[in-house]
Amino acid sequence: MKPNHFHEKEVSKRSKRGENNQSKMRHSYNPDSVNLIILLLINDDESDMRLDRYLHLRTNLPTSTIQKKIRKNEVKLKPLAHENEELDSNEMRIKKTKTLSYKVRPGDVVLVRSTDLYKEAKLVRPTRLAIKSFSENEIESIRSMIVYKDDEIIVINKPQGLATQGGPKTLKHVDGLLHALQFDYPDPPRLVHRLDKNTTGALVLGRTRSAAGKLSHLFRESTIEKMYVAIVTKFLPRNLAHTKISIPIRYGGKPPFEKVTCILDKESSLMANCKTAITYYQVIAGTGNYSLLRLYPQTGRKHQLRSHCAYVLKAPILGDDKYRLDKIDKTSTRSETSFEPMYLHLNRLVIHNWRTKEGNLTKSIEITVPLPAYFKKKSEEFFGINAEADILIE
Repeated sequence: MKPNHFHEKEVSKRSKRGENNQSKMRHSYNPDSVNLIILLLINDDESDMRLDRYLHLRTNLPTSTIQKKIRKNEVKLKPLAHENEELDSNEMRIKKTKTLSYKVRPGDVVLVRSTDLYKEAKLVRPTRLAIKSFSENEIESIRSMIVYKDDEIIVINKPQGLATQGGPKTLKHVDGLLHALQFDYPDPPRLVHRLDKNTTGALVLGRTRSAAGKLSHLFRESTIEKMYVAIVTKFLPRNLAHTKISIPIRYGGKPPFEKVTCILDKESSLMANCKTAITYYQVIAGTGNYSLLRLYPQTGRKHQLRSHCAYVLKAPILGDDKYRLDKIDKTSTRSETSFEPMYLHLNRLVIHNWRTKEGNLTKSIEITVPLPAYFKKKSEEFFGINAEADILIE
């Protein structure tokens, strides 16, 4: 049975001669010859959500599919429409560049065009598993990742090899496990930032939509202090001063083959398409061909730390095959990959300016996430130090 909150209007396609066919009766259309138009009216409880997020929740289609529909002009928006106003699809337009991030408001009307939206939803493999899909052991295993939990925030220690979100060939990911972290809340927690698949450490989740919104804002404003730890494949002399890297980065290619390039030449014509990227770093230890670094990103660009280490320091992160020196310098065509895990770990988070549900400002929340066993072992092998203790000594 179709959800009763959908108001449907079935419109026949025009014939090749331009003649208009009469609208089909409800439930009697041919999906191959009819466009199904879904009209959604936003209510007060749904306001201030991103349009793509809102449509994901209302249609059960993955966000990636919704975004594709928006790009193909299959989604239109009429802001602040009156419920009884005659709807003209030609008026329902908004600039595509703003549509994805547009936040819906009460009274907005969204139009979704689809041959059969419900059939589409069934054809897409579900990306998030319901709690009943997990065994007790799986739930226990997922919940064992939790390193911090309060009324509004959960922080997990994301393991190596687990993607944050799904993709065409990624069936196991954090987003698909969120129902196991729901506990007694009405909805599962929400992702507010991402870590690369092979990066380990602190991954923050908002337990409610309100908390997720506050956390997302703090990440955007760089109010959340982050400290990563990395082992890089170059000797660097010990230096506890916070050294600044301010080199813009440029994105090329399309996901999942997207690659970041650091533009070192400030006079380059490529600078116009770059994004500002700032990282501070400290060298904790160095020996042979390896060094142990603390990394403090001030901006949140994709692959920022990995590209800054490789392009600027000429010290790629151990286990990072994407940014090996021979690859970025184009001196080799080798295609083999390392069997080492990537030694990049989000070790510490400090959440500043956090306000409770009542609006009260609290003291900073500091969260430290243990290093993986293989990271500690490699640190002791290379540098002869107890990485778990020595890394946190400023």
